Amino acid sequence: MPKPVRREFLQLAKTYKPDAKKVPDIAGWYVSEKLDGTRCFWDGGVSRGLKTDEVPWANVIDPKTGNRKAKIKPVATGLWSRYGNPIIAPDEFLNLLPCCPLDGELWAGRGNFQTCRSICAGDDPDSRFMDQIEYAVYSSPRMARVLMDGEIKNTNFHLGVTCLEMLDWVVKHSSDDWHDMSGKTFEDELKFLASALDNGPESKCYLHRQRRLSSSEEHAKAEVEDYLSGVLELGGEGIILRSSEGTWTPKRVSDLLKYKPFDDDEGTVFGFTSGRETDKGSKLLGMIGALILDYKGKRLELAGLTDEERQFEDIQMERHAMSHPGTDMPGNFQGKHFKVGDTVTFKYRELSDDGIPKEARYWRRPMPERNA
Repeated sequence: MPKPVRREFLQLAKTYKPDAKKVPDIAGWYVSEKLDGTRCFWDGGVSRGLKTDEVPWANVIDPKTGNRKAKIKPVATGLWSRYGNPIIAPDEFLNLLPCCPLDGELWAGRGNFQTCRSICAGDDPDSRFMDQIEYAVYSSPRMARVLMDGEIKNTNFHLGVTCLEMLDWVVKHSSDDWHDMSGKTFEDELKFLASALDNGPESKCYLHRQRRLSSSEEHAKAEVEDYLSGVLELGGEGIILRSSEGTWTPKRVSDLLKYKPFDDDEGTVFGFTSGRETDKGSKLLGMIGALILDYKGKRLELAGLTDEERQFEDIQMERHAMSHPGTDMPGNFQGKHFKVGDTVTFKYRELSDDGIPKEARYWRRPMPERNA
């Protein structure tokens, strides 16, 4: 029996590297700002109001144990995170969304990542908080593509997807006005979304602005650099490139590319080093010197913490760290803000020949999806 095809829940981008040996031709592609918010899939309202564990693509099984999760947001809203967890929102927000599948980003503006994630990870559908959130849409994938046969298998989500069975469930639960008509390519989706969404200046759900690049490869590359510079000057984090002929696929694909001055990735905390005296003084004595991460099976020491984030859990640990500067701490040590097993995100310049991120600096800890 053949192994199931590996897939993701949603479509993910590869990295654009203009100086790489093999660079895709981007002439005629679309460019847009990469929004630093919460990835969000809207199923058109098919699952809205149903029990979460009744929805066939809901993430209700703990991938580490294979058992049902201890905490699950009980009711679906039709909004889903990248890892198949319900995103809670008030009716006032949900009523603005059309009866068709959408893929995009919930965000609260540049520099407000933590605010956005805190709101979107919560279980309080208070419109006072959601008033800060907009839904910038960049795709309207067909449900047959979203529910493509395969296996989702990562540290956050494990699910076998059988397309025909799930599509049958969608048909049974969809309303008369639910539709799935976007077309095949990204160009088709743009045309559909231009008419399907309210794209006025006050809209809370709108088509994310896309700019078509020149048909000349040389000019297109120059436009990308100018566009990236403009986004960074405004406080953005990077840009996204999309092929006009690309087809939405729930994998990491080469016709969807992200371009940022720094790459980012995740690792799992499995220990701590103690701070030591440096030429700048001894203020790190008794504190966490670095997080020790498991990064794809390799050890990575991560710097870039604030003084507050460097605190150990209790005074006994601080005393031990002070008397053992610059060494690995015992396995039972924990930080006040970081625990063994936490997943953290870091930025880095490039990978070494051994696959180790260079100049890695702590960026943030992903906001937990509470009750999910």
